[in-house]
Amino acid sequence: MKEKDVVLKLYQNLDMGVIGIESIEDKIDSRDLSKTILNQKKEYDKLKSEMISLCKKYEVEDKELGIFVKMNSDIMSNMKTMMDSSDSHIAKMMIEGTNKGLVQLEELLNHYDGCDDKIKEMIQKILDREKENYEELKIYL
Repeated sequence: MKEKDVVLKLYQNLDMGVIGIESIEDKIDSRDLSKTILNQKKEYDKLKSEMISLCKKYEVEDKELGIFVKMNSDIMSNMKTMMDSSDSHIAKMMIEGTNKGLVQLEELLNHYDGCDDKIKEMIQKILDREKENYEELKIYL
């Protein structure tokens, strides 16, 4: 897999995390869950900032996910929380999104055979963050 493709997927993985949180944050009643999820969003934003140098290095442009992805996320979140907006249901939704991110990151880690150590470090760093997110959320199930 080419470095440019890996960098784009990493950035978009983080962007999807932010989009997912933004689509659900106004539906959270619990102060504790809200704090947990907003802290996760801060971590995603911080990692996205770290990705900027790799995006520049590999000339990755148009890295943000489109408005359609954001609208779809909002619609799905609204539908899934219409009948149940409990902490456990929201945590389950967030864990499902986190699991998708973990699968994508594991695939990148397993298939990236390039030599850029910074890319490998970022894959691992984001993967570790996703695992932490999972652990933080599962207590709300």
